[in-house]
Amino acid sequence: MEENKIILLVEDNKHLNKINSRALTLSGYKVLTAMTLAEAREHLAKTEPDAIILDILLPDGNGVEFCREIREQTAAPILFLTSVAGVDQALEGIRAGGDDYLNKPFHIELLLARIEAFWRRDAIKQRMKPEGLMTVGPLTLNEVANVAYLRGEDLLLTTKEFALLRLLVQNEGRTISKEAIYEKVWGQAMGGDSQALYAVVSRLKKKMEPGKDSIRLLTVRPEGYLLSIKKNKK
Repeated sequence: MEENKIILLVEDNKHLNKINSRALTLSGYKVLTAMTLAEAREHLAKTEPDAIILDILLPDGNGVEFCREIREQTAAPILFLTSVAGVDQALEGIRAGGDDYLNKPFHIELLLARIEAFWRRDAIKQRMKPEGLMTVGPLTLNEVANVAYLRGEDLLLTTKEFALLRLLVQNEGRTISKEAIYEKVWGQAMGGDSQALYAVVSRLKKKMEPGKDSIRLLTVRPEGYLLSIKKNKK
């Protein structure tokens, strides 16, 4: 049983929404249901789900585009629901940041098994890395001590610089808006004052200069910032 896990179920078919929600609830999950993307956004504004079950075709938009949108604010695994004819869209959804897909109609036990697979994957990742360490390319972050190393050298980051770098690493290869960064790092809306963010970004770029051949903090105008890391080929 996964009593502490929260599932956001986005499905516009009332019958399927009810059946899937009941099965997930009986399996010990807390289920947030939405029949539109607008309702899903409302849930995400208040709660951080552990996983998202997302239909692709919804009354007010496309699940694939919604996946791209929310990847700036959540790392929760996303399971797409689609018809056999929508497999191409499901694959596009995987490329957009989704984690898996399931064709309708499906057996409810298969849905539960796909969700449980997300938790096993996370558990394996945790067992395979030292507690609190995140390593990507030449960069290592110690999330317990709030210290970052580039090729073994301490970058001597401030608290805000470390928080920004950690957020960029968690979203490596994806552009994060300035507003989203400010809300995550400063814990409040940016409003009209972006100078504090620019100052932290500027300092972080300078401290990462020694690794510019393999790791770059890029400004993507006017959207925000992106971390590009070149990993060694095995």
